[in-house]
Amino acid sequence: MWKFNMFLPVKAGTIPVTAGEGNTPIRPVRSYPQLHSVWLKDETRNPSGTFKDRGASLAVTRLSQLRVRKLVLASEGNAGCSFALYSQMAGINCHLYLPSDANHAKVELSKKLGAQVTKVKGTISEAGRHAAEVAEKTGAYNASTFVTPFRHDGKGTMALEICQQQGWESPDYIVYPVGGGVGLVGMWKMFKILHRLGWIRRRPRIIAVQPTGCAPVVDAYNKGRMEVAEWKSPKTIAKGLKIPKPLAGAWILKSLRESRGLALKVSDVGIHRAMLNVAKRDGLLVEPSSAAAFAAIPKLHETGTVDRKDSVVVIATGSGLKTLEQF
Repeated sequence: MWKFNMFLPVKAGTIPVTAGEGNTPIRPVRSYPQLHSVWLKDETRNPSGTFKDRGASLAVTRLSQLRVRKLVLASEGNAGCSFALYSQMAGINCHLYLPSDANHAKVELSKKLGAQVTKVKGTISEAGRHAAEVAEKTGAYNASTFVTPFRHDGKGTMALEICQQQGWESPDYIVYPVGGGVGLVGMWKMFKILHRLGWIRRRPRIIAVQPTGCAPVVDAYNKGRMEVAEWKSPKTIAKGLKIPKPLAGAWILKSLRESRGLALKVSDVGIHRAMLNVAKRDGLLVEPSSAAAFAAIPKLHETGTVDRKDSVVVIATGSGLKTLEQF
């Protein structure tokens, strides 16, 4: 992704902390043969198997330049793995706060990569409060979602790559599973920049997908609210999307409105079915959080929301290799 360094908040000549993240393939989706022009952006090819590596690479690069030696982070698990990886490469001490039900493989991988891991009872909201308290007491840098300003531009490079891979054309729609919303906000920012530069003729419409058991953004957007209310008693197999109140809720809603976007819910049954379908037909192992986006595809076409001739890119955000127990 560092070939796009001119779009990132770093000085010219910056030596990045990189493990080869980005430049992930885009290919047609075979899981829904009756539909045309549906593509997947395969972010499972990143070093730790998730698009979180883009944000972590940029953040750790900037934190190294700022001589940060200790960081804390609240994570569902994937961002923790990413920051553990890049922090150890940069020699930064990394302490992760994860919900108690985080996937075992993500916890173990983070530890193997040298991070200190503390499980917190409750959701990622409670983990976030713990991380913030520790940062306040110890002076460690809080690299949690939208607490740091350095993660969303890294994930925004997905938008740059998608347009480049499609001959500097934007698709009609981007389908994205929303948890904290860093990728959605980052991509929309980059799509706007490309449009202003004249590199693309139009901007895509963003489709935000959340599980029925935790859909605070979908409810807020469809009811015309300007803020996202906290979701009570979140419950879903898509643990990366089990975020009851995204910190950047207002930014997510603003991005959706600017893109004339859509927001919809999918069931856990639909998510699990999509995981199996994509694995069998596309040879792609995705975790439940990523499968949520694929679960939305038939729903969008059945309702006529998206026309069969419209070009659609689905973001395959994370590998299922760390969530094999959920297949």
